[in-house]
Amino acid sequence: MIHEVLTNEIYTGDLVQGRHRVKSYKVHQIEAVPEEDWVRVPNTHEAIIVRGMFDQVQGLLKRDTRTSPKGREVHLFSGFLRCADCGKALTRSLSGKYVYYACSTYKNRSRTACTMHSIKHNRLEAAVLFAIQQQVHLAVSYSEIIALINTAPVKKCQSKRLDDLIAAKERELAKVTRYKQGLYQNWKDGEITREDYHNMKADYERQTATLTAVLENLTAERAELANGVDNEHPALVAFMKYQNIDKLTRDILVELVDHIKVYENGNISVRFKFADELRKIVEYIELNTEATTALAV
Repeated sequence: MIHEVLTNEIYTGDLVQGRHRVKSYKVHQIEAVPEEDWVRVPNTHEAIIVRGMFDQVQGLLKRDTRTSPKGREVHLFSGFLRCADCGKALTRSLSGKYVYYACSTYKNRSRTACTMHSIKHNRLEAAVLFAIQQQVHLAVSYSEIIALINTAPVKKCQSKRLDDLIAAKERELAKVTRYKQGLYQNWKDGEITREDYHNMKADYERQTATLTAVLENLTAERAELANGVDNEHPALVAFMKYQNIDKLTRDILVELVDHIKVYENGNISVRFKFADELRKIVEYIELNTEATTALAV
């Protein structure tokens, strides 16, 4: 029952239908439907679980947080560490009084399949804490700049980058549409075979679907930018509440970090959550920095 509550979107206030279906009218066997084909209707009833918390739980359930047979504690970095080369998880080991992490491919599969990518726990913890502190500092700076931008009488919300991308994708879609429209006549004129016609038609349809989805995302991003950014943006608030952070905890990692890559030379890279939102915030700031500076002068 607990697992059902933690994984069923209905508790977030959304109606989800079509998760199962009968295989066929001849074979009365129930089969699962791929998640991308489910029918979702948002906000149909009162939510019991906040959507943000539900999404956070789904992320935790996907992580590998297995412990030793005798262990009950989920360690600080369980499910967060990846080898920068093979992409597999790093495993935790104890050597004397030191805890270290190493690539699971190297340790369990083959020493020729990957290298060790070893890093000590203390060094890793200090590096991740420093990365989060820097990101918090940036979030505070972004919030202050946005507050200044939003006091200006005129704000710039038109992105040349997005305009150019949308225009390029629209031209690409128009070209694919023309090619697809000419296929049938090419087949009838004998320029291509029936098999080529069907294969090329399917390929153009896939390209059309992909380009249409990209255009929808870009257009939505442009509309979002046009609405401006508030300094209470969830991506900023998530980091700003840790302005006095001096110790790393698993709760902080769960809220702020998507994954951590460890390289063979011992360096790390931290992939933060809200990365896309922060990129949009930076673009909004860049668009308005020149105008804001002029006003300040």
